[in-house]
Amino acid sequence: MTRVSSTDDIFFTKTMAEILEKQGRFEDALTIYKLLLETSDEPVDIKARIERLKAFAHRHRRSSAD
Repeated sequence: MTRVSSTDDIFFTKTMAEILEKQGRFEDALTIYKLLLETSDEPVDIKARIERLKAFAHRHRRSSAD
């Protein structure tokens, strides 16, 4: 999986994070959400998305360890 970094030439928007999430690139989406949290006018929404992705990643790790 390709990792997103703040030096990449992509748009760091909620829409981009949603697209990455739909593509299954959860870590990349999470990275963007964390960056957006610092400047967001909707921190509650961004925090909820971050927590949802963290919970999903935790469940995924547990199920693949079985």
